[in-house]
Amino acid sequence: MEFNYVSNPKDIKRFINFNRVVYQGNPFYRDSMSDIVKMFLLNKTSYLQHGDVLPFIIEEKGKILVRAAFFIDRKLPGVLMVSFFEALPGVQAAVDLMLSRAKSLASGKGLSRIVIGLDAHLNYGVGFLASHFDDTPCFGFGYTPEYYLDYFKECREYGFTSILVELSKFNLEREALILKRLTRKGFKFRQADFRELEREIGIFTEINNACYQEHLWWSERTFQEDKELLFPFRWFIRPENLIIAEKDGRPVGLMLWYPDFNRLVPAGKGLGLGALIKNRWGGAKDIDRVKLADLVVLPEFRASGVVLGLLAEFYRSIQDRYEYCEAGWIEGNNYRSRAFGLRWQDLGCSEYKEYKAFEVVL
Repeated sequence: MEFNYVSNPKDIKRFINFNRVVYQGNPFYRDSMSDIVKMFLLNKTSYLQHGDVLPFIIEEKGKILVRAAFFIDRKLPGVLMVSFFEALPGVQAAVDLMLSRAKSLASGKGLSRIVIGLDAHLNYGVGFLASHFDDTPCFGFGYTPEYYLDYFKECREYGFTSILVELSKFNLEREALILKRLTRKGFKFRQADFRELEREIGIFTEINNACYQEHLWWSERTFQEDKELLFPFRWFIRPENLIIAEKDGRPVGLMLWYPDFNRLVPAGKGLGLGALIKNRWGGAKDIDRVKLADLVVLPEFRASGVVLGLLAEFYRSIQDRYEYCEAGWIEGNNYRSRAFGLRWQDLGCSEYKEYKAFEVVL
């Protein structure tokens, strides 16, 4: 069994394409990560100005058993991330070798924790699927095999969940007084202006950095990193998909949501030209679900009800076009966010899919 860091074009290609081997014949898998993996392995991201990536392959007799990448982000002190993990079933020895090499690297760099399942940053992905393995993921959520969980059962576990909303049952009638008060106090809610897309991405970066400082494993983002992540989707999303809350002209909160584009993508494939054509020429009508990816309000305005104003603008925008909304991820110990979603349990809201990430403390 050999552990080798990846550096040459041939092995980079093998690394990227290994997911096809793992998920061959799986009708539920959609490839949401290969474009992000390429961005890192081909040095096409500004993240590398403050982070190091060490992709590797573990193989035996020319057959890949495990692929992953070690990440060290200087904005996330003390942490070695194991990202982009994929593996064949029944290769615990290879996974143990990976963990052994991770511990040696972390110790040599003076790092105290190894986080497994955090893909470079929370904005790219976190956690392995821990439920609903017979369901196609909503676009923006990952899919991994159930046996991945067994590989890390000796590690400390962190849970994440999504919230599912049946939109036909949901309404904000009981929040009417708060919504009227928001109007009286001068809060305004607007859709993004794509003519000023860079400005809007800058608002996205600034508000997220201000709101997620206390979130598990959050690290500061830059405008350029979020532009790299969001700009390619400008052909798929509309101004309505980014809602910005303002007070006296100052952005104080936002919501990012988008249709479940995975409904346009065949099994094993990712978002590409085919999905774009379908989306533009009638395929969008077949999408019955949306993803609520981000809902944040600056700390000093959280008690004002701004989040309800964002939800009201979202609800007004979607009207009767969709049946479900899936929101998340929500970290298991984030009781405030979980409670906020479940306050509407009688209006079609419930905790839905589960995810797990793992940690080793040195």
